Amino acid sequence: MNPLYSMTGFASLQTEYNHNEITCEVRALNSRYLEIIVRLPRAIADQENVIKDIIRKKITRGKISFNLSFSSLNGELQHLMIDPEAVKLYKNLLEQIRAAAGIEQEITLDHLLFFKDIITYQEESPVDEELLQTVYRITEQVMEDLNRMRANEGENLRRDLLERLTRIETLTREVAELGEKNPRQEFERLYKRLLALLNEEKIDPNRLELELALISDKVDITEETIRMQSHIQLFRENLQAGSPIGKKLNFLLQEMHREANTMSNKATMIEISHRVVNIKEEVEKMREQIQNVE
Repeated sequence: MNPLYSMTGFASLQTEYNHNEITCEVRALNSRYLEIIVRLPRAIADQENVIKDIIRKKITRGKISFNLSFSSLNGELQHLMIDPEAVKLYKNLLEQIRAAAGIEQEITLDHLLFFKDIITYQEESPVDEELLQTVYRITEQVMEDLNRMRANEGENLRRDLLERLTRIETLTREVAELGEKNPRQEFERLYKRLLALLNEEKIDPNRLELELALISDKVDITEETIRMQSHIQLFRENLQAGSPIGKKLNFLLQEMHREANTMSNKATMIEISHRVVNIKEEVEKMREQIQNVE
């Protein structure tokens, strides 16, 4: 049995490199497609496509938020720098605003500190091949941890879906058994009603039975129950096959819902109607769960 992956999960890892701590976090959310958002330190910003390629090898669907950061282990603020041009630009801008607004208050340092980009930070660690290999390795590891979490949640989803599928299968079998009586019951009901309304001597019994047989045939739900059982079998097989399968399972549930609607429209027995309502409820709950399956 292959793994079934949930589209939601979280994982994080930390490692050390050259007196810095590298922290890597990844979060997965539901999405119809694969969407990857990567945030990296400025020193390795050019590695974004490489990181995305690593992620694509581990996951096929979902919204992935990946964040990697460096921090000093000795607590020092290293390589903090002031951008003099930015300081001048913002000071001139504030002076213009002050003059336009007619404010007499002088521009102070507190006003300039609202603009965060006047102070820049450079990572101490040099961008060398060893650092890049460390980044690649921790990315691989955090994605494997994420997939383990997604697989565990996916297994819970599989058990829940199989339980609901079994209930639908049992209900469909009961509907099929009741459905064998449905056309004949409808025929007898219509026949008695017509006899009560018309003069029996003026009715051609053979023609009447033919017409009623055609009407009762329209309430036969045999085909619908057979197709429903086929969808159930295919759904179970795909669950065993594992991810990526979410889109296909969603399509099968749409077909199952369509068959249930047709059964509901054809059924004249209250016992069938009640069971079809329960089938629809289970299908709807499964459709909600499937939105979280890769």
